[in-house]
This record gives sequence, structure tokens and C-alpha cells, in this order.
Amino acid sequence: MVSDKIYSLETDPRENDKLSVCIVGIGAAGLCSLRHFSQRLDLFDIDAYEQTDDIGGTWNYTDHIGFDPKNGLPVHSSITNLPMEIMEFPDYKSNSKRSYVHHTQVLNYLKQYARHFDLYRFMKFNHIISSIDRSDNKWNVIVEDLIAGQKIQKHFDIILICTGRYSIPFWPKYKSLPLFQGNIIHSHDYRVPEVYQNQRVAVIGGGLSGVDITIELSRHCKKVIFINRGKHQYKQMPNNIRQVNVEVEEFRSNSMIVKDRKTGQLTSYDVDSIIMATGYLYNIRYLNSNAGIQMNPDGTINGLYKHLINIAHPSMALLGVAHHVVPLPLYHQQILYYMKILTGEIRLPSKSDMIKDTETDLQERMMQGLRPKDRHLFQADRMESYLDDLSEQAKIRPLNKVILKLHRELFAVRLANILTYKRFDYRLISDEDYVAIENNQQH
Repeated sequence: MVSDKIYSLETDPRENDKLSVCIVGIGAAGLCSLRHFSQRLDLFDIDAYEQTDDIGGTWNYTDHIGFDPKNGLPVHSSITNLPMEIMEFPDYKSNSKRSYVHHTQVLNYLKQYARHFDLYRFMKFNHIISSIDRSDNKWNVIVEDLIAGQKIQKHFDIILICTGRYSIPFWPKYKSLPLFQGNIIHSHDYRVPEVYQNQRVAVIGGGLSGVDITIELSRHCKKVIFINRGKHQYKQMPNNIRQVNVEVEEFRSNSMIVKDRKTGQLTSYDVDSIIMATGYLYNIRYLNSNAGIQMNPDGTINGLYKHLINIAHPSMALLGVAHHVVPLPLYHQQILYYMKILTGEIRLPSKSDMIKDTETDLQERMMQGLRPKDRHLFQADRMESYLDDLSEQAKIRPLNKVILKLHRELFAVRLANILTYKRFDYRLISDEDYVAIENNQQH
């Protein structure tokens, strides 16, 4: 019987001793999981479920907003803001000549990856996970076939949740928001700037999506109020963008009142539309309470060791929890690390030690001025330390330092050149260094 303590698979298992693996979601993280688990079919039986009719997750872009008319489920949107050089899987290079590519090229890369490693044979499309609960040392999973309209129950030894963090928009709770009579959307549903022609638009949220949307809107809008509450403010913004570090105090029928975070001064802005670039919630709604992890009120997840492994039941792992990372290389390292645990090649600490490690990680973040909601935020140095720890424990090849160096230095490049940073192409000339080449050709 499989237990949650330590998976010792070093003995030669019989056919019926294989561990059954359920992969939830076939975006980049799900594909990476499939790629590596499928290399050990002597140990694992694999099923992978995807709610849409194609792979790619957030890169499987659609012009639909809100809910997919095919199945009534939330859709994804995507904006490319990382160069391909640090988005590739370490074991499969793209053939892109440009660094910042259209989202369709990222999707094409993922499809090539899936074909190259013969992954489609494990996939079940138009299937959604309705519930996952734990009993008798097994995971009980209810899977709904969206085409047939049928639900089936299956039992698995291992669960890999690979649905990421970009499908459920986070809406801040503003009591006065219903008073606003203009158009309000989340950045998740933003598609084209032309619908905001000559409008006054407020973009709330200073992350990469927020600033990219703000820049794009500036070419069509009369004025854009860009509410960036981060400690880093962007430079060289277009003249019709007003970047402000404020808190929203009140919404009225066609305006908003904000308070300066330093001086406390109140200012009113007339606006026609509002775009909430306020991030996302992790989608673990289908997990029963006995699964052992919980969603915190701030949208983070409690109960994960290394932002990956379910402490209560280590036979479950969640990929895509860490953010502000090099995503595909990170998934690659996380999966290799997790497989070493499942095969007994490395041992997890005790549950009490895993809890202590997780609490220490959060305390260190708080001491550095981060908030509890930044529990899974990985700035450059922290990500490098995390990846070094995984590779050292698992005795796997570490990521090339040039990938981490480029990711770290891009932050300063974006702050200084938010209008032009995507003009640069990057060439990795060694394991530790790169060159930047300016290319004025429009994307």
C-alpha cells in the first residue's frame, strides 16, 4: 500500500505496483510534469486532464472573455513580457530569432515540446476535475467529461496540480465600486485598446500586465491614470499617463477619489472606464478540506513545503504557485526534485520540520518588508537561492547562471525603459553571460 511517508521505489515493482498519477491542467507546468513522469513508465501510470480542447494553459489564448462559450468555463488571456531565452525548458530549445515573441509562438513552442516527447498519448481534453478528496491512502478524484456530460470517479496515488495562477481574477473589495457607472473589467478580460478610444481610463495595479496595458492604452486614450502602489515607479512614461502611488478611497458615478500614500492628500480623477490589473487567485476550489492545504484570505496557499509539496500529504504537489520567476525552467527543476522524493532518492524532512521551514520562509519575507500576500513572491536573489537548494538536494544539474542573471537584470531594464525594453534581443553567449542587441523592428 502506498503511504504518504516516503516512497521507496528502489525495489523492482510489479506491474500492479506502479503509482497512478493524476496531472491536473496541461499548460506549461502540466507538460513538464508529463515529460518527466513519462520517462519512468516502469514506475508510473499517468492520466493528464485539461478542461479546454488544447494544451497551453495561459498561452492558449482566446478572443472570448469571461467564460468559454464551448463549455461555460473561465478563459485565459496572455501578454508576453519575458524573453524566450529565459522561458524555454532547459532540455528543449526554441528556434525563435526574437526574444519577445507573440503568444502564438509560445503556444507553438509548447506544442512542439509535446510532440517531441510524445506526450499527447496521456492527455484527456475537455475534462475538468470537479473534486479531490483523501481517504484510505488514496486520492479520490471526480472527473467530468464536458463533451459527454458524464462524471466518473477515479483513484490515484499521486496528484500534480498544474493549473497555475492565472484563471481566477482577484477583485479588490471596494464598497463604493457599485456606484461607478462606467465600464469595469479585470485585466484578465482585456483584449484590445481600441474600445477605449478617447476615454479616460484608470488602470489599478502596477505589475507587468498593468503597465503593459497602460502603455498600450496610452496610444488610444485621452488619459490613463496608472495606479502603481509598488515601491518601484516606472520612468519615461508617455505624457497622457499619470502614474500615481495612491490608495483608492472612493468611487463615484464617473470619478474616483484617491489618497497619496506618502502625503495623505486626496485627489479626484474623472474616469470613463476602470481596468483592475490586480492579480489572480489560485484555483484549488475542487480540493476537499481533508486534502491538507488551505487558501488564505489574502489568496495565498497555506501548507506547502518549498512552495510545492503538500506538507500534510506529500503525494500531492502544486506547480505554478511561485510567481515573479522564470516559469518553465522553474517547473523543470521542481519536477525533477519532486520525482527524486517519490523514488526515495531523497528524503523529506519531518512534517514538523517542513512546517517550521515554511514559517521561517514567511518570517524572513516579512523582515524584508514584504507582506503576507507576498508569501509566494520570488524576487531574483530569493529565486536563485531556492533553485540552488532544489538542485543541491536532488543532485540535479543547476540552471545555467546566465538565465538567472538575465532575469535579475531585466527588472532594472524594464523600470528604466518601459516603452522600449521589448526592442532588445538577447543572445546567451556562455553559461554565465549574454549580450543584448537592440532591434527597432516592431513586434
